[in-house]
Amino acid sequence: MTTPTPGSSYPRLLHNRSFMALWIGQMISFIGDYFVYLAIPIVVNRLTGSAMMVGLSLISSAIPALVLGPIAGVFVDRWDRRKTMIFSDIIRAGLVLFCLLVHTQEQVWIFYVVAFLMSSTSQFFFPSRGALLPLIVPESEDWLAANGMMQIIQTVGMVAGPSLAGFAIGLYGERVAFIVNSCGFIISAVAVLTIRSQKTASQEDHQPATVRNVWRDLREGMAYLFASRTLVGIMICMCVLMLGIGAINVVWVPYLQRTFGVGAAGLGIVDSSQGIGMVIGGLLLGFIASKFSKKTMVSAGGIVIGMAMAAMGLAPAFSFIIAMGFIVGLGIVPANSGLATMMQMAVPDLKRGRVGSSLNAFSTAASLISMAFAALMGDLIGLRTIYIVFGSFIGLAGLLCIWIVEEPHEQARDTPPIAAAKLGN
Repeated sequence: MTTPTPGSSYPRLLHNRSFMALWIGQMISFIGDYFVYLAIPIVVNRLTGSAMMVGLSLISSAIPALVLGPIAGVFVDRWDRRKTMIFSDIIRAGLVLFCLLVHTQEQVWIFYVVAFLMSSTSQFFFPSRGALLPLIVPESEDWLAANGMMQIIQTVGMVAGPSLAGFAIGLYGERVAFIVNSCGFIISAVAVLTIRSQKTASQEDHQPATVRNVWRDLREGMAYLFASRTLVGIMICMCVLMLGIGAINVVWVPYLQRTFGVGAAGLGIVDSSQGIGMVIGGLLLGFIASKFSKKTMVSAGGIVIGMAMAAMGLAPAFSFIIAMGFIVGLGIVPANSGLATMMQMAVPDLKRGRVGSSLNAFSTAASLISMAFAALMGDLIGLRTIYIVFGSFIGLAGLLCIWIVEEPHEQARDTPPIAAAKLGN
């Protein structure tokens, strides 16, 4: 079979109605997500004045990926992935509206509960989306381009979302963010409803979801993960990467507000500059995809992101932060698209939900460690120090990728390795 050129993938994707429905629906939903990503840290920081309390809002949303994610992945491989996404969107659309009840410091706990429940629901949505994509994009040669276009969702969200959220919150208050996010989930559900995809053998032939069968499926997914050198390498790189990202996610709002005195609009500008970098990074992906291996793109992206993040800790002025945000954006699309494509190629369809959720659980554990450290120690050791140290972890993840990840060169089939088959009996 002739390998398509990178540029030829994009016309096919643009004419793929199911992929475009997923793409547009997720783009709108992600813009709504950014309203809440900006609103909750602002509200918590305003009501409590504590970096630790801001960190708790992030930690509460990360815990479900660790404790629920692997089990959710088992059901993602059993259930109709499209229906799972629709119900997840509807549930999250209702949950986010409970954030409207927060008005005082004593009510901040509502954010934590909502964040926990929404994240729990997301453990079913995102593995379903990742597993569904190869089913609606039939050619594996198009997967890198498809993952790149899915990254453009984040790009557009980061360009439009922060700017719109910053100005909307400035004009109407934080409450508008939760309403917009709820509407975004509803639009996403309607878009997913229009998708047409084949059912897999796992959805037609699996045994009843008893405790024994669920536990067996979970062990099979873990066994497949640890039997693959590619997946083990990806897991290690993701864990080191999240050691850096988790801490920075906790301190970025307090750091920019306290050090440079920026408000919601300023925070939106930083994210928008990162989004513009992602637009350019996404355009470059089409040119570099045929010239570099996927793990090289991941490695280079991680190093660029890490260096820029560490440099933010040394920023002399707010304009420097904006410039470094742009550079961070340049590295995100190649890094994320390369990781997602390698995982999809290394895992057969019957196990994508389980293996993807397990990878996410391990990386979330690393993220929680760094979040907890930043929440507890950020005010003591300094927010600048957090950026410098944990930005370096991100760069280290990029270096590790080129050394330890074995890139897959053909799509994995639905035949488990011997180790996984033995554990499944």
